[in-house]
Amino acid sequence: MCKEIGIAKLIDQAYPQQNEDKNISYGQLVVAMILNGLGSNGRTLHMYPEYFADKPVERLIEKGVRAEHINDDALGRCLDKPYETGVSGLYQTLSVRVIDHLLLPCEGLNLD
Repeated sequence: MCKEIGIAKLIDQAYPQQNEDKNISYGQLVVAMILNGLGSNGRTLHMYPEYFADKPVERLIEKGVRAEHINDDALGRCLDKPYETGVSGLYQTLSVRVIDHLLLPCEGLNLD
């Protein structure tokens, strides 16, 4: 679903200023956090590499991404960026993308 909706690309477009010396993008890290959440284990940031160690990370996220790339340093930087800029616009864009992809009827909007 993350790939179908293009969550990683959308987030990378929203935050184009990323460290080029890192091996994983903010969008890919968000996908990793979603996958971790779906695993119903709620591991803390420093335990992500351990969680993904036995998972097919390249297949789940993207070619070239390895479990050790998903570490607390990278995740912390990823979480800092939306905190600095605000998440309302990004959340709106993502929610519209999901509604369009799932063909959900939307007859009203709530500004909350």
